[in-house]
Amino acid sequence: MKALFAFLIGWALAFALPSWAQDLVKEIKVVGNQRVQTETVLMNIRISKGEPYDPEKVSESVKALYRTGYFYDVKVDREETPEGIVLTFILFEKPQVKEVVISGYQRLKREELESALKIKRGDFFDEALWEEGLKALKDLYASKGFWVASVQGDVEELPGNEVVLYVDIQEGPKGAIRGIRFEGNKAFSDRKLKKLMRTKEKDWLSWLTKSGILNKEVLEADLARIRYFYQDHGYAEVKVSEPEITVSKDGRSLFITVKIEEGKRYKIGSVDLTGELDEPKEKLLKAIKAKTSPGRPYRISDVTRDVSSLVDYYASRGYAHVDVTPLSALDREKGEVHLVYKVEKGPKVYIGDITIKGNTKTRDKVIRREIKLAEGDLYNAKEIRQSLRRTKRLGIFKTVEFNTVPTSRQDVLDLEVKVEEMPTGAFQFGGGYSSLHGLVGMVALSERNLLGKGYRAYIKASLGAKMDQFSLGFTDPRFMDTFYSVGFDLFNELYDYAAYDYRIRGGDVAVGKELSDSVRVDFVYRYEKQKVFNVAEDASEYIKSQQGTTTLNKAVLGFSHFTLDEPLFPTKGWDNSFYLTNAGGPLGGDSDFLRAEASISWFKPIWGDLVLNLRGKFGIIEPYGKGNVPLGEKFFVGGMRTLRGFEYGMAGPVDENYEPKGALKMTVVNFEFLYPLSKELGLRLALFYDVGKGFDKWQELFPLRHAVGVGLRWYSPLGPIRIDWGYNLDRKKGEKASVWDFAIGIMY
Repeated sequence: MKALFAFLIGWALAFALPSWAQDLVKEIKVVGNQRVQTETVLMNIRISKGEPYDPEKVSESVKALYRTGYFYDVKVDREETPEGIVLTFILFEKPQVKEVVISGYQRLKREELESALKIKRGDFFDEALWEEGLKALKDLYASKGFWVASVQGDVEELPGNEVVLYVDIQEGPKGAIRGIRFEGNKAFSDRKLKKLMRTKEKDWLSWLTKSGILNKEVLEADLARIRYFYQDHGYAEVKVSEPEITVSKDGRSLFITVKIEEGKRYKIGSVDLTGELDEPKEKLLKAIKAKTSPGRPYRISDVTRDVSSLVDYYASRGYAHVDVTPLSALDREKGEVHLVYKVEKGPKVYIGDITIKGNTKTRDKVIRREIKLAEGDLYNAKEIRQSLRRTKRLGIFKTVEFNTVPTSRQDVLDLEVKVEEMPTGAFQFGGGYSSLHGLVGMVALSERNLLGKGYRAYIKASLGAKMDQFSLGFTDPRFMDTFYSVGFDLFNELYDYAAYDYRIRGGDVAVGKELSDSVRVDFVYRYEKQKVFNVAEDASEYIKSQQGTTTLNKAVLGFSHFTLDEPLFPTKGWDNSFYLTNAGGPLGGDSDFLRAEASISWFKPIWGDLVLNLRGKFGIIEPYGKGNVPLGEKFFVGGMRTLRGFEYGMAGPVDENYEPKGALKMTVVNFEFLYPLSKELGLRLALFYDVGKGFDKWQELFPLRHAVGVGLRWYSPLGPIRIDWGYNLDRKKGEKASVWDFAIGIMY
């Protein structure tokens, strides 16, 4: 039996082995490739010699060879032999580009054209890519204003499977948008709708603002903005058509027509809340200060604000996964929109681990002390946003991100803080000019993150025709990781005025505390030596009486409130401060007086991009004891920082030579309207009305001094530039009818 069993097994193998061998890949051949190396082809073939034949792997190999972009066709021949299968990959290479000839261009650079064309010398020719490149060239010329430009392409086949590509360009004249008009708009004028668009008609400022150029992507965004604008004014079913663009016969003028179907204007019919509510719906809507209410015009922005407020309400109470869905139903007959906010709050969430990444120099504690949440705290979206703002406000990071990271538990989120450090040490030198101090050169060495602990230190020198300044200082903004700050300054300043020279030397020690994210208090002790010298022979008796050196010991208590959206060119918010100074008295010194000064600045958008800036400065000095208020401590009203249209100090008391001698009291109010001439350039127009004066006695307050004027604000590559021209509305003897104020680089 054993012999019989062995015989049967051997007999089966003898017949099976030849069949099994025939299913193996015996050999892989590659033919047809001329420039592509065989090794490169084999690297993309997914089946190997000696493997069982697999049709799927052969199919994948063909696809991989197509993806290389070298071949326009790939075929596979399968030959069965007694020893196995022979696979032959038959390749049809794309022609190689021997040369790209571009002719007819004048206004654009060849590098721009080659970049748009994408196919270059030495590439394998691809018909689809060639057509895309020609279209890209046409679009490139259109984006530059050449709307009638012609781009023609031709392919010349050469022996050896090579081609020469020819591109013939006829640029034609450069065109600009000469007209934008709307059809069907009744609720809003063409002028109003044009103001919503970044696409502009060509005008006299086009050389600076680049207006008049048509960019289709920008135009699409403009139409979306117009559609949203209508919906935000109650036109829930508005339709804004695709623009019709026509080009004049000479190609120099483009005209854009947009058709609008406004539809009916809707108002709010009813507002309801459903879902998981923590409070009765009436109380909850009141708590979030809901913008939507029955009878009001329907506005998408109001709905968005309500949704955001509801999300914030719940997310600031631990519900990190809250979802608020606005549902709306249109009653076309009554012209009403019925709103329902559906709330799904999910579980309460707690903070897990807090990790900080990206800080190589800055110590973790510098960032952690700005974070208002700790591990284990209830999730609070408001606190996270405030922590983000506080960390950014340090001024030592290029980017700051606060991200929540899911964990294995639904009720726990980790908090990840990612920062990108920026250079905080700087050696600066430069210059500037102001109408008061003339040309000024500056050199400064500063560090905003000394030793990675957030310390701030500086040393600075400014030298000019009419001023010299030297100063150095150090501040720890979070002393011992508390909300207190400590610091000191040393300074030596010299100013050259028409009738005298003025020098101030000294230093201060300051302690401050943050009372909230926007309010802080500071206490400063300041020691000064003020000197008036080089008094002109024809100076007034008052100026001559101030000649000499005065020693001052001052204690300053200050409060500040800052909520501006941008520090340089703000559009909304407050920047307020109040300082109370006591000089002399128990502190000693040559003069005793109290000085109070308040500064208020409020920015508010009032219509479109038009912003109102209302500013006020008020001050009073009351001598006591030895009295004798030094010249340098008085209020000099007039000039860029107080009352424009007047020279420095001329809107206050003057001596018999019409030289300003400073005032014991000050009141100034500035009304300024700011409008962007070019957002891209950071250029803004300012129209202003200033009123106020400097005076010594309350009975001298009236009449006030008045001025109007116009100015420019430009955040240029050289730094902020400010130009103001003010016209004196009630000119007196010794005063100019109008005054130019100009500052560049350094703003005083």
